[in-house]
Amino acid sequence: MRILRDYPTVEILIGGHTDNQGDPALNLKLSEDRVNEVKKYLVSKGIDAKRLTTQGFGGTEPIASNDQEETRRFNRRVEFTITKK
Repeated sequence: MRILRDYPTVEILIGGHTDNQGDPALNLKLSEDRVNEVKKYLVSKGIDAKRLTTQGFGGTEPIASNDQEETRRFNRRVEFTITKK
């Protein structure tokens, strides 16, 4: 959040991810719900909503194996990507 406050022209993509457990459509919805909550929080802290885009990816972009819970948990995440400086 500090970068967003210190650099008022920065825009970010908030990406939501899940593991591969359960229904893919529900996982996509869950990932979208996650990023919308993060966006809502940032807006509540004074960040202009126009600077924030969101995208849910569901379980389509794992960063770790989904074979075991110890690694599957890493796939349940929210990532921030700077899209404009």
